[in-house]
Amino acid sequence: MADPTLEYEDDLVRISWKPDDEYYVAEWKSVFRKGEPLRRAYQACIEAAFKRKGALWLVDASHFSVLDPADVEWVERSFWPAFVRAGAVYQACIVPKKEVSKLTARRSLANLRKSGRFELSLHTERDDAEKTLLEYRAKNQKA
Repeated sequence: MADPTLEYEDDLVRISWKPDDEYYVAEWKSVFRKGEPLRRAYQACIEAAFKRKGALWLVDASHFSVLDPADVEWVERSFWPAFVRAGAVYQACIVPKKEVSKLTARRSLANLRKSGRFELSLHTERDDAEKTLLEYRAKNQKA
């Protein structure tokens, strides 16, 4: 089994590609950043999505920090549409552990879910997220 390939890392997120299972893993860290440093981390996700269009994502946001309200607006208005245009179609997301972080994530994801252009599953455990991601891929490869 091949080791994951590191695609990007900064103090906010580590993005790896799992070559054997063919999906990205984005592990968000528990630091608070806002503005440009935060947007750089999100931009790395967009660039990775362009690199492998249609690749699935396992997002571990369990340690995710809160977002500044201006950044939540930017994520909704700019990041999600760009991420989907880049080729992202599905992510299995491990939700933040902190309640205040969960509120931020819920707000960001609410409009995305309404768009119907991107599929998402929410999980509390990484094993469950990975299992669901692999099931999603198997189901959609047959379709």
